[in-house]
Amino acid sequence: MGKQKVKPFQSAEEDKKDVGPLKDRGCTDIICILIFIVFLGGMGVIAYFAFTIGDPWRILNGYDSFGNTCGVKNVKPDGVTAKHSGLDMTEKPYLMYFDPRVMLPDSVTAVIGSDKTAFLETTMMLCVKKCPVGTVLPIETNGAYKMWEYYNLQKNGEDYCEYGFWDSTDKEITDLKTALEGYANSALAEAHTNAPGETDNDFITSNGASGPCPEFIIESTAIMNRCVPGFEKLKALAGDGTEEFVQTLEEKMNALLGTDLSASEIMQYAMADVMNSYREIAVMCASSLIISFIIILLLGWIAQIMIYAIAILAAVACIAGPAYFWYVWYQAKEALDAAEITLQTQVDNVETLMIYAIIITVVCVVVLLLIIFLRSRIGLMVTLFKEAGFMVMRMITILFTPIILALFILAWAALWSFVSGYIYTAGTAQDLNFTREYSSADSPFANENITMVIYKDHDYIMWVWLYHLFGLYWGTEFFLACHEMAIAGAFCQFYWTRDKRKVSFPVLRGIWWVFRYHLGTVAFGSCIIAIIQLIRTILAYIQNKTKDSQSEIVKYLLMCLQCCLWCFEKVMKFINRNAYIYTAFKGSNFCSSCKKVFGLLLSNLVRVGVINCVGSFILFIGKFLVVIVTGMLGYFMMNNDDDIYYWAIPVLIAAIFAFAVAHTFFSVYEIGIDTIFICFAEDETINDGTPGREYYMSKNLMQWVDNSSEALKNMRRKKGQQKAQAKAGKSGEVGQTEQMYPSLAMEDM
Repeated sequence: MGKQKVKPFQSAEEDKKDVGPLKDRGCTDIICILIFIVFLGGMGVIAYFAFTIGDPWRILNGYDSFGNTCGVKNVKPDGVTAKHSGLDMTEKPYLMYFDPRVMLPDSVTAVIGSDKTAFLETTMMLCVKKCPVGTVLPIETNGAYKMWEYYNLQKNGEDYCEYGFWDSTDKEITDLKTALEGYANSALAEAHTNAPGETDNDFITSNGASGPCPEFIIESTAIMNRCVPGFEKLKALAGDGTEEFVQTLEEKMNALLGTDLSASEIMQYAMADVMNSYREIAVMCASSLIISFIIILLLGWIAQIMIYAIAILAAVACIAGPAYFWYVWYQAKEALDAAEITLQTQVDNVETLMIYAIIITVVCVVVLLLIIFLRSRIGLMVTLFKEAGFMVMRMITILFTPIILALFILAWAALWSFVSGYIYTAGTAQDLNFTREYSSADSPFANENITMVIYKDHDYIMWVWLYHLFGLYWGTEFFLACHEMAIAGAFCQFYWTRDKRKVSFPVLRGIWWVFRYHLGTVAFGSCIIAIIQLIRTILAYIQNKTKDSQSEIVKYLLMCLQCCLWCFEKVMKFINRNAYIYTAFKGSNFCSSCKKVFGLLLSNLVRVGVINCVGSFILFIGKFLVVIVTGMLGYFMMNNDDDIYYWAIPVLIAAIFAFAVAHTFFSVYEIGIDTIFICFAEDETINDGTPGREYYMSKNLMQWVDNSSEALKNMRRKKGQQKAQAKAGKSGEVGQTEQMYPSLAMEDM
């Protein structure tokens, strides 16, 4: 006869029972991973075509009204006839708007309620060598004051009129330059003396800010290669409601920022504070790592103290709360009875207090009874925390797996964003022909057509974005699911191995199982979550687009639907995680794992509720503790630093980093607790502690099964047999027995 095949972590006798992580497992949900690969191929095709027709530099550097990207050498697009298209802009890296309001999002424009329309398509945008350092106000004049200003700026290398305007040989332009040269000095110009036959209104459009010269220019700062004017300079503008526009915008921004300083000043101070406090930020970030690690080490003991403290405080509150409300009601009732004149409002208040007291009493009694009857379940959760802490300490490298996960997700997000830049700019360049409108009927450019360039999206671009967005969701959830299953596999190996000392490389083996056998299961589960997220995104898009035209009933229904989808997503994530855990130690496919684990969860519904509610709260307290300690450390380091104006900004940055670090570390602990519980429930279902069906769980967990005394008695009997065999000199049999049940000789874990 051939040698019998024995699965790891089990003896030959135990091999008859299908329990524990299986080495000879097979691939699961293969069709799903094939679909995922095909889907990624589709994303690759989209990326290829986006790369051929898109240009993300248009986003980074900005592009002018003629399709030229600022700061680079341009090629004239096919089918475009605009005369200024395809220019070399390597010496003009900044984009200037004739009407700066085109930079504002629609939401801001709606908030400030401006009546003046900013024409996005017909507003002139030009690439310039540098942003304006001076201001030319839109003063109404019959002369050519503004044109004189622009002419002098052009002579000094600052040209803010349409390309080639001052170099034109047209009679109108040459006459204008001759007239402007006639100004003897700036005082004469500021007196608005009429230039011979030329005025500002002849060269500045009255509708759409389409040039050829701007109605005004404002001292600006280059932000992301855009010339952004400051609020203080905008305030100086007069006429046509502009001052009110700017003032309202500044008030809205200040209300959001909680300060009277302008948004640009706030940003400048904040950036300076971050630069000046980079050492303190680094110290706080490093401290958050150390604090998180220490709390993880101590969480088993901290959790026990916190859980029982919460239970005691909740019990005290359940007694003191109703007592206090009944006391308040009694005092109010006594005062009402003693009053000679009573008002109906006083009577209503007393009755309301009594109703509140009754409701609170009922609720507190229910909570108190739950605490009393669930005290044993709370003890199980404490044991799970201890077991998870023990396993984490035995495989300390598992705490660094979230860092690898974060790198994968960041790389995926970066790649997705990179391709998105090409998709966003994958429009086709087209001519935009329109007629400029001037206030002066005598303008030499009256009724003149101008050709600009706009980029039109393709008809199928919406479907491309949906496909691409779904890829972001699916890929992100795929990486998260791989991490959860790999961590679950590592914990399963510890649980389903009797001698914990013989577990070797559990983390690497867990990762290997995922990538060798279960990528299909991971793709299946992550696809379900991605579909829900895409539906929620589409619904949110519809809500945003129709928010001003919806009835209250429709708004309410959409909000309810969004809430239901959110709840459904949370439920599916919970089921998926437990299904991944079951797949990790059973090797079953996604649907089978969901079915099995759903039955386990239903049969342990009370335990699941306690573990998820109280356990999640304990982990949140741990994260909160890391953030608070990090924030306090930053406060003490920077509060008395005179070089830092807003110490809250660096502290906030460090606090966000601290929460991310804490969430990363504690996520491993959370998966570990869920894994141990699922394994415990399965172990309790298939074993009963009798000889031949011994539990895999530790003694600490064994006390929470119904037949714990009998199981412990069998363990002691088995241990006695081992000692007797050892004394009889049966070394071979002893070695086999100790290999099967080495935990019997170990101390309580």
